[in-house]
Amino acid sequence: MRTAFHRMLAGSALVLTGGLCHLQAQTVYPNVKMTGRLQEQFYYFDNKDYAAIVGPQSNFFTRRARIEAKGNISENVIVFIQPSFEGGRNVLSASTCTSTPVPPGGGTPTIICKTTGKSGLRLRDAWIDVRFAKESAKGAFFLRAGQEKRPFGRYELTSATNLPSIERGAGQGLLPRASNDIFTLAGFLSHDVGASLRYEYKINDLQLVTLKVGAYNGQGESLNDVNNKKSFGARATASVTSKIDVGASWYAHDGIVTVSGVPDSSFTNYAFDIDAQYGKPGDEGLYVLGEYLHGNDATAAKNNIQGFQGIAAYNYRLKSPTSWLYAIEPAVRIDVADPNTDADNNGATLVTVVLGFYMSSKAQFRVAFEHQSFQGTNVPSISGVRSALTVNF
Repeated sequence: MRTAFHRMLAGSALVLTGGLCHLQAQTVYPNVKMTGRLQEQFYYFDNKDYAAIVGPQSNFFTRRARIEAKGNISENVIVFIQPSFEGGRNVLSASTCTSTPVPPGGGTPTIICKTTGKSGLRLRDAWIDVRFAKESAKGAFFLRAGQEKRPFGRYELTSATNLPSIERGAGQGLLPRASNDIFTLAGFLSHDVGASLRYEYKINDLQLVTLKVGAYNGQGESLNDVNNKKSFGARATASVTSKIDVGASWYAHDGIVTVSGVPDSSFTNYAFDIDAQYGKPGDEGLYVLGEYLHGNDATAAKNNIQGFQGIAAYNYRLKSPTSWLYAIEPAVRIDVADPNTDADNNGATLVTVVLGFYMSSKAQFRVAFEHQSFQGTNVPSISGVRSALTVNF
């Protein structure tokens, strides 16, 4: 009798425990996680020859201050919102570019774009994803609507939470003549408002194939359409191995240009890029990225533009459990950009040598020496140091 009673109690306990575990395993919707990043920079450059364009020789500023909210509204609906609170940023604008200024010291005329400083609240990413498959499925289609980065350029699409080179383009204090700068100015990089469709296929936990096509307003971050046309982009990436990833992009950017004093709203310029990557930023060991970009600028002449950049870093993990350093990471970047391949002596080369110190996987301090040189006779170069203290949480 007593044994039967004990068995009944044990069985009831098992049923109750199993029920609680089942309830705990169930996902509750909506679920949203808050994350963010804060990045502070300082630079000093011998840039007085270009003071009217680049501003002060030295500067402290907040490069990024962002709060991110991402989560599932239901199993198949994902939302992401990222406002940004930052000062001292530079925004490239076609209206502030002059087509043929003479560089200081003489040389062949070229295109140099001034920057306009803005600060305050911005909306960066803000999108809704709908997944047309179970989360556990190997292959799935996604529909995205909202504001996101255009599907172009591997380093541009690499998260800014941990950039081995500190900047993707030239950065404050230097002339905006790096590859990312001229392709942003031409309308191919950075954020835009629109919709995209992508297909993802998981080869395994470490390898992924992605195909993406999108249509966008073509005007940039948080801006409405102005000419009843759309810009279109496509990108494909594939993990060849668990370490090696390759990709290619194509983009058609629409805009309005003035031809013989008459606005032309049917304007479209085009670009493509090919790229490859080994490893990932912040992972232990070697990380290498290379990409080549080619296209037309956003002028009526549709001048050919091109850029190449290569980044290499080695993350060395420290073994001491009591060390305040988590890892040391030397890195180097070479960027060669040409804003008009049909003109002579207008290219720019940027070399960045960086030493990064990781206090943890989410906190880094980097110091870099940067040298920006220009083609042409007696055109002054710019050299100096840049440092960044960055955290993400």
